[in-house]
Amino acid sequence: MFNFEKERWNYIEQGDIAAYSETYVFYYKKLYNYGRKFTDNTALIEDAIQEVFVMLWKDREKLADIYSPHSYIFYSFRNYIFKEKRKLQKVAFQREEQEFAIDNVIINKEATAEINKRLQKALTSLTPRQREAIFLRFYEALSFEEVAQVMNISVKATYKLMARSLLKLKEILDIPLFCY
Repeated sequence: MFNFEKERWNYIEQGDIAAYSETYVFYYKKLYNYGRKFTDNTALIEDAIQEVFVMLWKDREKLADIYSPHSYIFYSFRNYIFKEKRKLQKVAFQREEQEFAIDNVIINKEATAEINKRLQKALTSLTPRQREAIFLRFYEALSFEEVAQVMNISVKATYKLMARSLLKLKEILDIPLFCY
């Protein structure tokens, strides 16, 4: 068999399409069965066979350097299968990461919406002046001095008003007084 393979190999090297076709037919079932040992993905196996033979035809001028055509074909096929399996696993992992990330985004949006709803409800329990102070300080990002100026009260009164407002919000929202 070795001489037959080597002879056919020489014909392929010279560009003989018939020898190339014979080799393809000869190896197709063998490679397909070998590929089933690594994966159940028949499309991957068929693609690997095609790619090995396309590469074989493209690089046919270098075939004289190959000592064992039989080993070379199986080696090339095996490497292609494993390379593609790694790619598929990487894509599957990335897809899982994306799905996980999307799930996290949805969960975070829902949690944020729930917190916002609770906060809005808690804000309605504050006095109008407390709500105004909270709004100016946190929604408009004014300093205590600027809040005092807008509300026409002292800075000390602003600190007290903010402290009482935040304490009441913490109680209503059931937030621990000391958060680490």
